[in-house]
Amino acid sequence: MKNFSFKKGLVLTLLVVTLLAVTGCGVKMWPAPQKSDDIFTFASVTGRRTGECLKIVVKVDGAFKNVDNLSLQFQADGSGPGEGCPTCPFFPAIRKQFTPGSEGIQSDGSTFVFSECGLDPEKSYRYRVVGRNVYEALGIVISDVYIVTP
Repeated sequence: MKNFSFKKGLVLTLLVVTLLAVTGCGVKMWPAPQKSDDIFTFASVTGRRTGECLKIVVKVDGAFKNVDNLSLQFQADGSGPGEGCPTCPFFPAIRKQFTPGSEGIQSDGSTFVFSECGLDPEKSYRYRVVGRNVYEALGIVISDVYIVTP
């Protein structure tokens, strides 16, 4: 009888160890999207100065319906506070957020158009656009830095 319970205990222990070892195998990482169905990129970003206003046109490739908001980040070039120089690293002093469907932004499918006014008509500005996805885990999309002159 003692042999039987010893064998039973040994087999049970080996079974538990094997089960724990098998479930612990494999790659452990955070879940990531497997398909690009929910991701978008910027096909083009163009800006045009008209007096004191900067009009931005953003064309999106991919899941344009997942654009949560677009942020216009810009900085004047000059010697005043919050201003930079054309060769200095871009540090956006001003950030304006535009949410599709709200006032201040128009959209036609995958094209978004918005403007920022009140700029100094004598100064050049550097800008970029940052897009946020409705699915935060997919991160943000950042455009290149562009320069518009008066």
